[in-house]
Formats: sequence, C-alpha cells, structure tokens
Amino acid sequence: MPKNSKITKAVLLSIVPVAAAVGLYFLSLYSNILSLTLIELTSVIFGACLFVLAISTTYLAKNSFMVLLATVFLTSSALDFLNIMSYQGLNLFGSQAANLSAQLWVVARFIQIAGMFAAAFIIKKMLTKRFTIFISIFFPLIFIIIVLSIFVFKIFPVSFADGQGSILAKNIIEYSIIALALGSVIIYTVKRKIIGRHNYLFTLLSISFFILSELTSILPADSLGLLNLLGHLFKLASFYFVFRFFIETNIRDPFTILFNNLKGTNEQLQFASTHDNLTGFLSGKSMIEEFKKQFEIAKRFEKQFSVIIIDIDDFSRINDQFGHPAGDTALSFLADIIKNSLREVDIKGRYGGDAFIVAPLEVDSANAIAIAQKIQDNLNASLLQGETIFGKFQVSVGVSGIRSDRTIEEIFAKAEQALLKSKQSGEHSVTLIM
Repeated sequence: MPKNSKITKAVLLSIVPVAAAVGLYFLSLYSNILSLTLIELTSVIFGACLFVLAISTTYLAKNSFMVLLATVFLTSSALDFLNIMSYQGLNLFGSQAANLSAQLWVVARFIQIAGMFAAAFIIKKMLTKRFTIFISIFFPLIFIIIVLSIFVFKIFPVSFADGQGSILAKNIIEYSIIALALGSVIIYTVKRKIIGRHNYLFTLLSISFFILSELTSILPADSLGLLNLLGHLFKLASFYFVFRFFIETNIRDPFTILFNNLKGTNEQLQFASTHDNLTGFLSGKSMIEEFKKQFEIAKRFEKQFSVIIIDIDDFSRINDQFGHPAGDTALSFLADIIKNSLREVDIKGRYGGDAFIVAPLEVDSANAIAIAQKIQDNLNASLLQGETIFGKFQVSVGVSGIRSDRTIEEIFAKAEQALLKSKQSGEHSVTLIM
C-alpha cells in the first residue's frame, strides 16, 4: 500500500471514531436513551455479523476457536438486545427496568469475557461434529436459563436500586470479570504467535476496551450518566475489534490460523507415527533410533548407559480372565507407573505386546537395578490402594549396560537374556547381565 494511502487510512481510522463519539455525546444531551440504543444496536449487529461470518467460513478454517468465539458474541449480543428493551424510558418492564438492565449487562459481559478466556485454550483445535453439537446445545440452554432466572424466577442478584446506584454484589461480579479479562490478556499474549501479530493486536485492543467498559460501569452513581455513555462506547469498541479480528482472519488473511491448524494436525500425525497410541511411549523404528542416538552419545563422551526391559508376568491371564480391554488398561496403568518413576529426559518405549524398555540417561547398571526395583515397588503400592478392573499383577525385569566393545543390539540382547532369567527364577525379580 502506498505511503499516502496508509496515512489517509490512519487519519480516517482516528477521526471517524472520535467524530462518531462526539456526535453520540451531543445526541445524548437530547436523548440519552436514543444514543445508548444506537450504540447497543451497532454492537448487536457486530455480534450477529461475526457469527454469520464465522459459520460461513468454517469450510476454510474448520477451527473450534473461531466458532466458539462467534457463538459467545452472538449470545452476548442477544442479551444486549434484551438490555436495550429494558432501558428506562421505554417503559417495557416498569419500575424494575434499571435493575434488569444492570443484570443483563453484567451477565452479557461475563459470557463475553468468559468465552474469550475459554477460546484461548482451543486456538489450535480443529472443529469437530461433537464440538459443534455441544455449543449448539450449551449456549441456547445458557441463554434460556439466564432469561428465566432474571425475568421469570427473579433469582439473579439485584444489581441496581434507585437512589443507591450499583449494588455491592454487582460491583464484586464486575471486578471478577475484570480479573478474568486480565487473565485473558496474559493467555493471548502467551499464544500471540499462533493467532498472528495483527490478530493479537485486535484481541488485545478488544479486551482492553472491555476492561475500560467494566471500570466505567462500576463508577457511575446513576444509570444515565456520561460515564455510562463512555462505558457503552468502550464496549462497542470491544465488539468492533473482535469483528476486525474476524475480518482479518476469515477474509483478508485466512491462512494464519489455517496454517497453524495444519501444523497442529501434522504434529499430531507425526506423534502418532512415532509413539504408541495406548501408552504414549516411543514405538517401532523411532524408539530404536532414539536408543541408538543416546547410546552413541554415551560412547563418544564416555557416559554411562543402561537398558531396562520390563515385562508383565503372566499377562495372558489378565486377558483371559478380565478381557482384552482390561489388558489394555493394565498396560496403560504400568506405563504411568514407569513414567512417574523416571525423569522426563529418560527414554521410554513400548517394546512389544506387554513389554516396555527404558534407558535412564547417564545411569550405571547398579543404579539401573535400583530404578527397576523402584518401578516394582511403585507398582505394588499403587495396586494396593484400590480395586482395578484387571486385578493385580507383577513384573519381571532384565537389565544390561554399556561396554566399550558392545553394540546397542548386543545390549538389547543381554537385557532380553536377563529378562528371561528373571522369568525362569520365579517372576517378580530383577536380573542384571553385563
């Protein structure tokens, strides 16, 4: 874009909002209700449009984050529309109009920021049919519950009283909402690389104006003051920047989140191709390659290297007595025991049907035996804590370690020999063969 065009755009983006705000202020001097109604209707339109935009472009991004955020703002906009209907001066709800308006404002703002907070955790999640069904049921249900609690059962906390202004309970909720907004800023800042620089800026501006809107709603002593007008303008700005975020993401630059979705999918596929689906441990060729790499490092720098093979004793009994699903649960249970008994850096792999192989880095054979016994002890202690669908079981262990004239294949072979000897000696034992 030419430099002059950028300057012109920047000037317009600065002047137009200010001019609109000034115009609405003077309009409020004539009719406060009319100015507030125009502001709120504009934000409702923004909310409805971004929902339509998100739904219309799901075929491209297929992102749960976008759909959740759009649904949240649609729900918030629907409550804001009810808020417009409850304004004092319209005489639709009698003397309780001010309280109803305050209640609807609070709950709409809570849904808005809670949705933005929750959406931050699923930025990279692909849209699924189950998730679509969930939000299609959850948000209409939430909307119905809110409407019933405020208009029918009248169990929602009183938020405004004539002559008193905002009630303490409302202010406490507002401060809690602000705290949630500040938490959202932190999360989106951590994840700013995922959504992209421009999108992060729009999100940050939206939350910032949201916080300003909440602060102004706490300060005024009446429901029709200047601060109240500013609060609605700040809230409109919050909606506007989320709308800009949707325009940027779904129309101008739809590939940022789409690329991250694909990247996340590729990472999941890569993990699935190198790890065992049941236990999450390394498996197959990737497991062997990792063992070889760490073995070569140990040889080159004269470090210790040990291999431990762990096998469930009489595993066929579990399958025969309790069924194969119980056998899978037992394997997963043992995998958790092994993982919690080792360090994060230690290599962990599934070596066969009911066998696991681990290599605690820079550990000699004596300490490897101690680790193997620790795994056995932790397994026994965990099994004693309660009933399981697979009953109780024990494991036998074989250990071997590095020698200057030995290859990794030979270490595996020695560890297997040690495991066989443990099985022959009566099971639930640890054998070392160097």
